[in-house]
Amino acid sequence: MITIDDKQYDETKLSDDGKAALNNIQGISQKQNNLRVEFSHNEILLKHYMNILKLNLPKEVKKNKKINE
Repeated sequence: MITIDDKQYDETKLSDDGKAALNNIQGISQKQNNLRVEFSHNEILLKHYMNILKLNLPKEVKKNKKINE
């Protein structure tokens, strides 16, 4: 059974075109879920590598010298 617009349907009674559409919808939904997971992993990796970069930045040179020295 599949549910569309809060109504249940027997997918075995779909036409060939309906079955193809359902398969495409399921494939696209799976790709979207995979992309969401990949995006989430990328966000975590970006934060991780940004932290590593910040830890390895060169120390700032303080410029406290007077102009006329």
